[in-house]
Amino acid sequence: MVDQTSGEVRLSVGRAVLTLFTYPVEWACGLLMTAITTVVFLQVFTRYVLAYPWGWPEELARILFVWVALLGAVLAFRRAGHFGIEACVSRLPAPLRRGVAVLMRIILLGFLLLVAYLGLQATLRVREQLTTAMEVSISWGYASVPVSFTFMAFEMVRLLWQDLRGGQR
Repeated sequence: MVDQTSGEVRLSVGRAVLTLFTYPVEWACGLLMTAITTVVFLQVFTRYVLAYPWGWPEELARILFVWVALLGAVLAFRRAGHFGIEACVSRLPAPLRRGVAVLMRIILLGFLLLVAYLGLQATLRVREQLTTAMEVSISWGYASVPVSFTFMAFEMVRLLWQDLRGGQR
């Protein structure tokens, strides 16, 4: 039997939760990029080789692009790839710096949850509208907003939890 301290158990549970949210988003982005490439190739082939362009590949590529862009934003958020303004915060004393960082995370969490909520409302509002070529609900494209911002909110909760526990990452 392996003797594990509570820190190691917490670390493995934290890694498991992070893995649970990270890998599916990465795989989804990879699959979406593959799908976009395939669909755009199909559109170019039908337009220039067959001289009979189909309308639906362009529409599908647009919806897939929105999804990959917003899910890519989740990955950038997770990897601290978004820009941050630290010029003012870095000049503050250490205890105040930590408080400001926590306050900013709370404000950003509120913003992320607000956008996710408003995105869900918009998605539900357009569920009866159909796309022109594919004749599927426009809400498939709109759903990328609440999904991606919810993932970002989960990440913000994780970062906030780490900050409140003492900045361990």
